[in-house]
Amino acid sequence: MKNELTDNNLQLIRELYNIGFYRINTKEEAARFGKKNMIHRVQLIFSADAIMTMKDNMDANTIYVLTDVFNISMLVFLLDDELHILGPFTPLLHTKQDALRVLEQNNIKDLNVNIYLRYRNLFPTISEDMAVHIATSFLKTNDSEYSGRRIKKPSFFEDESQFLFFEEDRENFVNLLQLRYDNEKSFFNCVTKGDSEAALNYLSKMQQDVSYIKRIGSTLENERIGCAITRTTLRIAALKAGLPVYVIDKISSKNTKLTIKETDIEKILDHKKEMVKDFCEAIMQLNTNKHSAVINNAIYYLENYYQDDITLDLLTATMSISKSYLLTLFRKELNTTPGNYLRKVRVTKACQLLESSQKSIQQISESVGIADSNYFVKLFKKEMDMTPSQYRKKHNSTVG
Repeated sequence: MKNELTDNNLQLIRELYNIGFYRINTKEEAARFGKKNMIHRVQLIFSADAIMTMKDNMDANTIYVLTDVFNISMLVFLLDDELHILGPFTPLLHTKQDALRVLEQNNIKDLNVNIYLRYRNLFPTISEDMAVHIATSFLKTNDSEYSGRRIKKPSFFEDESQFLFFEEDRENFVNLLQLRYDNEKSFFNCVTKGDSEAALNYLSKMQQDVSYIKRIGSTLENERIGCAITRTTLRIAALKAGLPVYVIDKISSKNTKLTIKETDIEKILDHKKEMVKDFCEAIMQLNTNKHSAVINNAIYYLENYYQDDITLDLLTATMSISKSYLLTLFRKELNTTPGNYLRKVRVTKACQLLESSQKSIQQISESVGIADSNYFVKLFKKEMDMTPSQYRKKHNSTVG
């Protein structure tokens, strides 16, 4: 009866947390466990011999947290003289760069990095504290004599190389901090100039700097926080470069929306790089036009948000200036009006779509911010001396 209850609780935990939970009594069971969860011979904690040796030498009042060279963990403990294993699980997520570091550090050349990453994704990502909580709850339910257990991480299963390296090179830590500060300063300066290639290079260096003192791997929350820190740095750099606040907010908000619910660590890093590019491109565009700051800001808004329903009232309210002042500057510097400039932008964007896509005229009209396709055709013909259909036939090679 007790074994049946224990089995039910094991299955309940498997289903609730999508985690492996095993009861092992024989070497054959240990071998099956290792075969199911092991990918490389360096993972000694998964070998049948190691598992049975642990079973014979464990303290019954201790929960052991074991971690292999790939930072894959499992909890091991005894209940009624039977060995129980909770896991494997991964406390930290690994990017491709993390994976390459792990394989290089352990001189593993016969394991493909993509296969390694797919292997790690087989296991749930939970913290060690959560795993201990699960194991403790299980023991409280199934051990009538439970009065608490020690938590132990056996040193002979830990990878001590990073700690020893840090201890031996402690004097380099200050130099590392100085290097990171220099890289952050260079990153900031590159962004203010709109140099995306150099900025991305320094961003990569900054991320490499922390690996000296950081355990390999990360969590989604840590990467979201890192992205938020970069976002703040970019906002300050963009303000210094003269980028309008509404543009800064637009780019920043886009990144926030992309990362806040993202569950793929690589995509969070990609979104961070994309944000750097967006800020740099906006700043470069701002610096390229030799006009006043007001006109540069207006041009940027019209050329990037032409799909929206833009009115003069909306434009001036967004820029916090009067209509008469904006109209005066447009006539003085561009010899046109904001409305005419917007129409030219929309027609130019429509030309690009007519040349490269098979969208209908109605779809293209809506894509450039004009809901009425008849008005769009009239506007297009006035600017280009031909209809959209005629333009497409002339410039789109896929149209017969």
